Amino acid sequence: MERLGKKKSFAFNGNALRAWALLFAAAGVVGRGLMQTHLLGIGQVSAQQLLEAITTSEEAMVMATLSLILQAVETCAVPIFALMLVLGVQHTADFKAYFLRVAALAVLCEIPYNLALGAKLFALDSRNPVFGLVLCMVLIAFYRYYTAEKFSNTLIKLAVTAAAVVWCEMLRIDFGSALVIVTAVLWYFRAKPLYRNIAGATAAIICSVMSPFFMASPMAFMVIHFYNDEKSTNSRKLNYLAYPVILTVAAAVGLFL
Repeated sequence: MERLGKKKSFAFNGNALRAWALLFAAAGVVGRGLMQTHLLGIGQVSAQQLLEAITTSEEAMVMATLSLILQAVETCAVPIFALMLVLGVQHTADFKAYFLRVAALAVLCEIPYNLALGAKLFALDSRNPVFGLVLCMVLIAFYRYYTAEKFSNTLIKLAVTAAAVVWCEMLRIDFGSALVIVTAVLWYFRAKPLYRNIAGATAAIICSVMSPFFMASPMAFMVIHFYNDEKSTNSRKLNYLAYPVILTVAAAVGLFL
């Protein structure tokens, strides 16, 4: 019998973990952006026209089905990005600088996200998910301030967590509420990886109340299980620019569809 605590025979570092997260995120960009918006015309044609296209065209039916599968796969990025944020906060020597970098990334991604997902420069009905990570950092800042094990502090943490969810809904941040919920759970169990993964997967399933697509998100913990806790060795610029580059490429491709 394999000894408990034995090092995994197969494992990967932060570079691979981030690559998986970006792969899942890219799947959503292809599914929701290129397929649904640019090819199927969702948001540009009426529901009746879309239904007619799907029922009369086998190609449209296949594309619609594949786009929904990719949309479900995209939710697997949420737990991984939430975990990377938790680990990043734990390891950073300058929380303020880290916060400003994430906030700058959120602003940088907004227009490419709108173009890639909705084929428009400005969107009043959604914000890109990185803004959800910004709110998660605010949430963690409160958690770190109210560290004492007191009932009043527990109430404050619960209230702040609920407020973060409300703000995500008010600002219409895509995946924002799910990011807050999963991040809160991963932060609480950050010192116990096994419990962290079980609780995180449970929280991800609970998020399916907000969207049935989140039924796929617990699969992310199959990837997280093989993470060996080694930090990414990529340059900081590469790590931060990868997502906006994916969005920009998708937006450019969309111009030709």
